[in-house]
Amino acid sequence: MDADEAQAREYLAALVSGPEPIRPGQPALAVPEQRAEVVIAVARRLALKAAPRPGTGAGPNPAPELLSVAEALVVDEHPAAADWSAADRDRLVGWVAVLIEHRGEDGVQDLVRALAAELRDEPGGSR
Repeated sequence: MDADEAQAREYLAALVSGPEPIRPGQPALAVPEQRAEVVIAVARRLALKAAPRPGTGAGPNPAPELLSVAEALVVDEHPAAADWSAADRDRLVGWVAVLIEHRGEDGVQDLVRALAAELRDEPGGSR
């Protein structure tokens, strides 16, 4: 195992070991702040489009290993995540994991674009 591989393994182990505290500052992508309900609705719509039957019942059923990835790399990075309830965050993690499972990085980019469009379409939103 070379040094890069060892470093990558350490990084991934740290990601899945537990939630990272939410830190103030700019996210990696220009993600518009939105209420949890809006983000969940947009993520759900995109996930259902990507995987028409993502699970049994009303909730998502992604590959379990993607839940930590969705939480650490997408949900925790949303600028309004600190204001959301744990239940809202958990719901969003599931839908984002379905997006990642079926669309990969493109699913995350679709989510960011859809959230920006949602903000523009809101009354008083930037146009």
